[in-house]
Amino acid sequence: MRSRVTTAVTMGLREFRRTPVLLGLLAVLPVYYIGAFMYIVPDTSLPVTIDGESLRVPLADLIAALMTPLTAGLLAGIVGLFVMQSSKEADGRLRLAGFRSRELIVSRVSLLAAGGLLVSGVSLGVVLLGFTPASIPGFIAGTVLAALTYGVFGVIVGVSVDRLSGVYVMLFAPTVDVLLFQNPMATESPRWVTLLPGYFVTRATMDAAFTTGVDGIQFLGAVGYFAVLLLVGIVVFYRVTDVTQEK
Repeated sequence: MRSRVTTAVTMGLREFRRTPVLLGLLAVLPVYYIGAFMYIVPDTSLPVTIDGESLRVPLADLIAALMTPLTAGLLAGIVGLFVMQSSKEADGRLRLAGFRSRELIVSRVSLLAAGGLLVSGVSLGVVLLGFTPASIPGFIAGTVLAALTYGVFGVIVGVSVDRLSGVYVMLFAPTVDVLLFQNPMATESPRWVTLLPGYFVTRATMDAAFTTGVDGIQFLGAVGYFAVLLLVGIVVFYRVTDVTQEK
């Protein structure tokens, strides 16, 4: 099983390598979304509420803290979309080659995890050049969780739309979620925003960025949300790629 999973993951990585739009987004977006915005915003500070505590933080630091999980989630969502799209094309051939459904699932989840860790590493590498979170381990964990959560969301989006439409969805959905609904500068938010993928991970990441403690409740919520979404993604993968119908 291990050799087959490794083979499938290697094939998926080669497919990504042959996708210029994905490589271009990976190279450009972290620098643009995080690096550029950190240096072009005014040198000022503003009041925000984080974990129920009123703080005054530099605008550049706030942008850095918001843009990091956003960028990681956005890019990982596109990776998840490409995983789903490539699965539709490749898994039929892999089943004919003797791959079992469990092997296909493990290989796709492994590929998604590898993509999430890669985009998290790139995003964190950019932000840590100009911003030091109060809790670096917590900030890293929040960013990785954002990437994994939106990566699975990208898999689900890839079921109902084509690749180009899915890229647009994954460019705008995390941006609206994090910057509009989860922004700590917002004074009031409707209750339904707690159902969005960015709710727990944004709160956990912002807490790690600006307070010395780590909010365990928010991290547990983020892990729970990811686990439920992953289960949904696996079910969707089974149904769409028809991996349960083995001969």
